[in-house]
Amino acid sequence: MLKVGFIGFGSITGAHLPGYQKLAREGIAQVEAYCDQDPLMLEKVTEGRVYTAIDDFLEGERGRLDAVDICLPTYLHADAAIRALEAGFHVMVEKPMALTYADAQRMCETAQKTGRTLMVAQCCRFSDFMTEAKKYMARRPFGRPITASFKRDFGRSLANRPTRGWFTQEALSGGAILDVHIHDADVMQALFGMPVSVSTGAMKVIPGDGYSLCATNYYYPSMFAQCTGGWAIANNSVYGRLSRIDFEYGHIIDTTVDGKRIFRACDYKGHLTDLTPAEPVDMYEREIRYFLGCVERGEPVSENPPEQSAQSIRIVRAEIESADNRGMCVTL
Repeated sequence: MLKVGFIGFGSITGAHLPGYQKLAREGIAQVEAYCDQDPLMLEKVTEGRVYTAIDDFLEGERGRLDAVDICLPTYLHADAAIRALEAGFHVMVEKPMALTYADAQRMCETAQKTGRTLMVAQCCRFSDFMTEAKKYMARRPFGRPITASFKRDFGRSLANRPTRGWFTQEALSGGAILDVHIHDADVMQALFGMPVSVSTGAMKVIPGDGYSLCATNYYYPSMFAQCTGGWAIANNSVYGRLSRIDFEYGHIIDTTVDGKRIFRACDYKGHLTDLTPAEPVDMYEREIRYFLGCVERGEPVSENPPEQSAQSIRIVRAEIESADNRGMCVTL
């Protein structure tokens, strides 16, 4: 059984824990240690060793844990991941990988140098939409893709959540364009590769925040795609998510409207195929299972390489440059 520890015990940890609990029941992995600078957060821990300083955690758990799951605020990702890799731990780090492409590259270089496994928790790569999208891309029942559209709106007012203030400080989170929109920029890259160029319109809505709303066009040699995202619209409960790929002779769509999910394929004659899985898919459990499987087998994380996660940071930084220049096309 692999032994794992958490560095950071914030809200995203709650999304990861059920996956580890399932793997523990299967005898695959066990969470044994936790680290958070806030002792109040650690009061939630009922079993396991606890630390309030990363240095103490890394020293105390050296040789005891196989891997760490880093769930810290974005601006701390690069430093914590590099220190953990150098201390001998395999590392899964929350998205976005880092604030800058240079920091993301340093993380990749450290993983290569230490021989440790590094994976970024880009959970949407492990969604049921991605499973079906890859099938339609590979088998081409509808021909080649010609365009795609993605929308992701967290539908919350972060300005009224002072305990999570780092989210709305551009220097700490990068804004919604990096924290939220990175999901779809990464999905674009996973499905279609690196775009040739991007053009982005964006707005800063919350005081002190980065870009809270954004819309990007991605240009490829034989297609283009669009993506919008943000976190500035409060109570957006009716419609806030869309994943759609249009092919020559049909499309696949995954969206939620007024709480009802629509996940279908439609051919050019209008014939519909329901793609909704029989059982709900836990993207977090899937990504954790995959990461730990790579660690156990000593295999590279080919489904979600850290180098691609770094390229997703590069894409979004190019989008920020474009938005800073009123939608100027930026070549990658």
